[in-house]
Amino acid sequence: MKAKEISSLQHPLVKHLVRLRENREYRYACKRLALSGSKLIQELSSQMRLKTLFLEKGSTSVVEADEIYFVTPQILKKITGLENPEPIAAEIEMPQNPDFKQVNFLLILDGISDPGNLGTLLRTARALGWDAAYLTTSSTDPYNEKAIRAAKGATFTLPWKSGSVEELHTLLQHKKMTLLAADAAGSDFSSSKTSSPLALALGNEAHGLSSELKQCAKLIGIPMMGRMESLNVATAGAILMHAFRGSQHEQR
Repeated sequence: MKAKEISSLQHPLVKHLVRLRENREYRYACKRLALSGSKLIQELSSQMRLKTLFLEKGSTSVVEADEIYFVTPQILKKITGLENPEPIAAEIEMPQNPDFKQVNFLLILDGISDPGNLGTLLRTARALGWDAAYLTTSSTDPYNEKAIRAAKGATFTLPWKSGSVEELHTLLQHKKMTLLAADAAGSDFSSSKTSSPLALALGNEAHGLSSELKQCAKLIGIPMMGRMESLNVATAGAILMHAFRGSQHEQR
């Protein structure tokens, strides 16, 4: 395929990619995503066809796409929002939400507002062997640029879906899942004996879990040995995910 060139920062495609990156409503309306980073793009190109590929003039890539454009470093900066971007960016179709048929370990993210925390939690869940994540509608968008960078590819390899607390309750009942929820007033997590299928809920950084989830969950906490009242939600999530997923491996 013959590549084209774009040299203007005002080109419609450049403006389109910027809007995909910055505007949640726009990307969901288009069902497209803007991505940066050679490793992520390389990995995704083996799973799906890229719609558009943007390469810095003079660079090469083995990645294929429906359309390929050579662009200036300034355009890449604008597209990616990064001061020193890698010489590649891409546009892909937004993946479809998967089904949860084979889910025994479910991470629930209830109102997580910081994109970095959300991306880190998805990455940790993927690394520690959790099967999927459920995001309540009050959580930030996993396709937020900061969330994607923090997730290190887990956004596209860990099955996840977003929905209401009511839909979540239906899922938990259907799967007959034990629901644990992290809470500062909860009992010591190490004393909780559980078996799969298991769901772990983590709440908003400032306000914690919604009352709807608290009412139907067993509240667990992490004892604080120092002069701190709580941990960052991503740190707490990592401790709890490792503890409960690891305990299931030991039981086997």
